[in-house]
Amino acid sequence: MESKNLHDFQQDLIEDSSFIAWVKSDFVEDNDHWSSFIDTHMDQMDEINQAIRVVTNLDFAIKPRIDDNKLWVRIEASTKQEHTEPKIRKINWKYIAGLAAAACLVGIFYFKPGFGAPENQVFKSSIAQKVTEAFPDGSAITLNAGSEASFNADNWVKERKVSLQGMAFFEVRKGTQFTVETPNGQVTVLGTSFSVDARNDNFEVICKTGKVAVRSKNGDEKILNPNDVATLRDGILMTHAMPKGTVGLIPWLEGGYTFFNEDFGQVVKEIENQFDIKVVMDPSLNNLKYTGFFKNNHLNDALFNITWPLKLKYKIEGKQAILTKE
Repeated sequence: MESKNLHDFQQDLIEDSSFIAWVKSDFVEDNDHWSSFIDTHMDQMDEINQAIRVVTNLDFAIKPRIDDNKLWVRIEASTKQEHTEPKIRKINWKYIAGLAAAACLVGIFYFKPGFGAPENQVFKSSIAQKVTEAFPDGSAITLNAGSEASFNADNWVKERKVSLQGMAFFEVRKGTQFTVETPNGQVTVLGTSFSVDARNDNFEVICKTGKVAVRSKNGDEKILNPNDVATLRDGILMTHAMPKGTVGLIPWLEGGYTFFNEDFGQVVKEIENQFDIKVVMDPSLNNLKYTGFFKNNHLNDALFNITWPLKLKYKIEGKQAILTKE
């Protein structure tokens, strides 16, 4: 699409009273219409997001009709409140793009720690606990045991960004870009459902619905469709499809944990996390490679599943599980 057409596309959105109402209502009012609109304009999401940013940063009084001249007066008036630059009489799209970018930068500066910013809101789950919480827009997160997610609730409408430590499943309502940041990479979506594993230096993403953009910290990027999995191994972001018959399945949500050629020490950490128990074993066992699975409904069954393939034995003593070689 040519530059002029892109500008016309953005302008049409900013002047659309239904679009303004949708954005200003935190993407609730007339959401079915605009969700369908996004689905059919995925190649123009940059322009849609730009229009959302502009509308978000302006003080609109929602009316059935939007007068062009009054629209630009509002834009100019809003700009005066944030800038001390000389009056600009002619508004063009380069200026509008600059306004949106500047507004984002101002927001980042204002919420920087040490400048009186409110603390991030935090969702946490304890050991052997699974927790489901809701974000301000109605998007949902299910945290696996021993996980934590933080976000800026005050800035949520402008920037849907979550920092994740641990493992979580997200069900994202359509709207502006939704980003999950982890130590080893980030996940970006618009409206979809997906799982992120960021525990113990892991980085694995499973797409359940919609499309998911995955980027590792070294810049590798992958686009996932439903049932696709992206995993970071030895610094390389690799993808594969879930086995047939598991479409739409996020194993850990069903209590299942599967491992492929995983260090046994990591498997043991998951046992401890799911059952709130301390596993005692010789450190030399940490580097054994394990392929298999366990479910988190019965401790005995789980310990049997992880020990017999490696010719280990176990016994439970109170809140400890002792693993030894046969």
